[in-house]
Amino acid sequence: WKAEPSHPRISAMSKIRVGFICGKDTDFVEHPGQGPKYSNIGDPSFLKDMPDDWRVDPKSHEYLKDCPPGTKGQAHCDVALAWYIQKHNKDIEADIITPEELTLERLEKNDVNFTMGYNMVNIAVEGDPAAYGIKMKAFKKANNLFPTWAQEEFILHKSHYMKACMDAGVPMAPTIFAMKNCRSPTQLLKQIKARGWKTFVMKQSESGFCLGFLKLTVEQCEQDPSILAKYFSGYANCPEYIVQEAIEGFTRNWETRCFWWNGKFLYAIANMAAVSSKDGKECIITGDDIPKEFLENAKRVGRAAIKAMPKMKLPNGKMIDQILLRTDIGCCDSELHDNTYNWNPNKKTFFLNEIEPNSTTYFVRWLKFDCLPLYGKLYTQSAREIYQKMHGGGKSTKRSSANAKTTKVTKVQKKTLKVGPKKLAQMTKAAKSGRKK
Repeated sequence: WKAEPSHPRISAMSKIRVGFICGKDTDFVEHPGQGPKYSNIGDPSFLKDMPDDWRVDPKSHEYLKDCPPGTKGQAHCDVALAWYIQKHNKDIEADIITPEELTLERLEKNDVNFTMGYNMVNIAVEGDPAAYGIKMKAFKKANNLFPTWAQEEFILHKSHYMKACMDAGVPMAPTIFAMKNCRSPTQLLKQIKARGWKTFVMKQSESGFCLGFLKLTVEQCEQDPSILAKYFSGYANCPEYIVQEAIEGFTRNWETRCFWWNGKFLYAIANMAAVSSKDGKECIITGDDIPKEFLENAKRVGRAAIKAMPKMKLPNGKMIDQILLRTDIGCCDSELHDNTYNWNPNKKTFFLNEIEPNSTTYFVRWLKFDCLPLYGKLYTQSAREIYQKMHGGGKSTKRSSANAKTTKVTKVQKKTLKVGPKKLAQMTKAAKSGRKK
């Protein structure tokens, strides 16, 4: 892919300033590191002139700008993408924003911002009260951040998108939503038994990295009621627990993760849990290595889930598509005990496990093609589209207002503004007559 020329509606002197909120430390494109090398599929030479400040120390997981002098690090795909976009597009000025630099004021200095590798889940996991308010204000108040806070919250508060998908007929595992302020261990266990479940898992909204994940049996909870009681006490502030019947085939089959841009399929990776792989390690495959049955069904279920997701609304009321979303599709090939479901235990049933926003892992090094030029093109096109929809005829943002040049109005101009069209014509005629003399 070659760099595209500047957008025809953007003057040669102006640039779209695009902010990229970065923070990835597990999706690197430079080595040393474990696993496949990005250099096997792409050319990382464009990173040679990137400042070391934005590389990450693989030991401390801190940016080098916050590490002792001499520390070596790696570029991860979020920072690499931002650098790639700036180097290949003359009309884009990239602003790389690390977690410590995230403020509403910083976002407002840009025309468009993308959440690339850091979001509300990271803030919650960090547990820093001093930084929480500042960063959450940036996410909630910035009107030029994408995905928008409404879209981000719709995904992170899992019951929102899960209920939307259920209403749209997207298959999902049997689920109970245990909402804050109206749940108890006794009540939950009663609900689980009423549905006929034997084994279940518990997950949390507004969480990630498997934090709060727990797999239990009804028998365990009946024998020791303190198990659920401790969970409820330890995670009392969680807005909702997602409780689902455990699906036996989930771990022994491929979970296929499909990547979508504005509703269009990009690529997929599939992974199998370490407990089910031959060598006891998590296995990741992609491209034509994914069994066709799993890929096609994952695309089918994922596409239906994407259609159930709302579009994003700009401050001026205009709508844009969802940008990047990832659908994680599981496979059930065993008996369910839920008395409201009728999945055939002798056939594979593919179901939606989760939806992830665009700050998710891209699996750059694991693919069979170089996805950085692809994402570079897509983010650039979206930045231009959003910029035009926000500024093309609507109200200006704080940045465009601050950068607008003001011209002093002269006394003659003030006088001209006050007269009517007939008087203005007479004044113009007199002026021309005076210039001829």
